[in-house]
Amino acid sequence: MPATSSSAHEALRREFATFGESVRRRAPLYATLSQLVADDDSNNLIALLDSAPPTQRRPVLLFAAIHDLVLEHSSSDLARHYPSVGTPTANADDLARDAAAFCAEHADAIRDIVAHRHTQTNDISRSAILRLACAVKHHHSPLHLIDIGCSGGLNLYFDEYFATYHAEDGSWSSSAGLPGAPQLSCGVRSNIPVDLEVGTVVNRVGFDPKPIDIFDDTASRWLRACIWPDQLDRLERLDEAITWARRRDHSVQTADALAALHEVELVPPDALPLIVNSWVLSYLTAEDRVAYRNRIDDIGRSRDLTWIYLEQPSTTAELEHPVNIAATARDDITSVTRIDWLSGARTVQHLGVMHPHGYWFHPRL
Repeated sequence: MPATSSSAHEALRREFATFGESVRRRAPLYATLSQLVADDDSNNLIALLDSAPPTQRRPVLLFAAIHDLVLEHSSSDLARHYPSVGTPTANADDLARDAAAFCAEHADAIRDIVAHRHTQTNDISRSAILRLACAVKHHHSPLHLIDIGCSGGLNLYFDEYFATYHAEDGSWSSSAGLPGAPQLSCGVRSNIPVDLEVGTVVNRVGFDPKPIDIFDDTASRWLRACIWPDQLDRLERLDEAITWARRRDHSVQTADALAALHEVELVPPDALPLIVNSWVLSYLTAEDRVAYRNRIDDIGRSRDLTWIYLEQPSTTAELEHPVNIAATARDDITSVTRIDWLSGARTVQHLGVMHPHGYWFHPRL
């Protein structure tokens, strides 16, 4: 593999610095680690990403690789800083020393992970937003759910998780889902209760270029590694969702985004294909995003379908986003968009914006 240029490393240093500032409130450990990487004049830490595919060279992948090894080596000095391993016992001033030593010791393993894996948060809290987006228009046909870029496929059960929605001003609260299912909570900036009826899902299938086998404990550890280590509520929901999915007819197949669209052609005419993407398309190249969007439009001209995507406007300019949101280029904004094809007619609804991990939803007025 050719050496990464110094200019590419410099651009990554700036990306780590920006990432650290953007997550300081939500993920203080990663904020501190980001600054350590950005300030590393030797570029030894940034160079660990050199073996990753260009579209994956991001702070979250490096930190997930380190987190995965921390979970494996839970008695290491660096693990003493990670809430996901237990109550932190190390002095925060020692973090830089412990991180540098750990990364040097496990450098080969980190390079191997970033070369062969990609970030797969599979955050089931986004299922709360998928329910809202699906419920905007009631489906009279049974739904054939196709989650493309599904990771371990845990969001295939978006309609089963017991989600509670509450107005940010406290004026109402409502819930939907199966009793006993993993619980989700989402604040909504609206004084009118939201519609929660999504119809009947008769088939669920997920596709991912590198799917996670949730029945394999070592493989599913990667899902834990991709969650930020000081966000314990997300880790708890992940464990609950894995347990829930293991009791179901779980179908996840290997395919990239464009190849997975072949599944739409196999959906019986009496069912409606429901294609969903959540924080997936930013990892495609710009060319592939255009091809993916165009292929869905081609299919929609010949049969009814619905496409829902929860994506970051700043990294998916090829998709349709509200002009005022796309223009901000804010990394912490996730746009919720629904596109319906009905009898050859295409309708686009920009539904609002959401917290990247599904904690709140602000409908577009």
